[in-house]
Amino acid sequence: MSTDKPRDSRSRLVFLIPIIAFIGFAAIAGAALLGTLSGTRNSDQLPSVLIGKSAPDLPITPLSEDMAKPLEAFQGQPVLINFMASWCAPCRAELPALALLSEEVAVIAVAYKDKHQDTATFLETYGNPYQAVWMDYDGAVGRSYGLYGVPETYLIDGNGKIILRHAGPVFRDVIDTIIRPALAKLSEAE
Repeated sequence: MSTDKPRDSRSRLVFLIPIIAFIGFAAIAGAALLGTLSGTRNSDQLPSVLIGKSAPDLPITPLSEDMAKPLEAFQGQPVLINFMASWCAPCRAELPALALLSEEVAVIAVAYKDKHQDTATFLETYGNPYQAVWMDYDGAVGRSYGLYGVPETYLIDGNGKIILRHAGPVFRDVIDTIIRPALAKLSEAE
């Protein structure tokens, strides 16, 4: 009879472990949701370990010969690298803002895990604000940048260093509150 008591307490412990784990997970998820809804947590600005470091190389395959401008072609001036894809709805939504921004700074597209023809059709249909378009078929370049998803945009200074990373679509408010101030700081530093 004494062997039943240890077995019962172990059964209760095995039963309680998943419940305790679920309660812990729910508390963490609830805190994150509360921070997002209250505006104290900015989920768009995920950290990047590449800030201040040299930008990784672009893919080796351009969309077309006239869109085959390497990062070195923009040396001495700031440039934006925008990871996008034809299958990405927010990428389509950000094109007008990128077109406006391309009047101030060169914008390079990296088509992330996309098909050549799909990217070409996408840009013909919705407009092409890019000075160069590169194909990242397997996502290797995106991984080298620490890409979380598309769209994602990186500001590179004239020396090839990453200055800023913006996760999510670039809209007018992002241009006014994030990108233009960063460009102004770069101009002041020169």
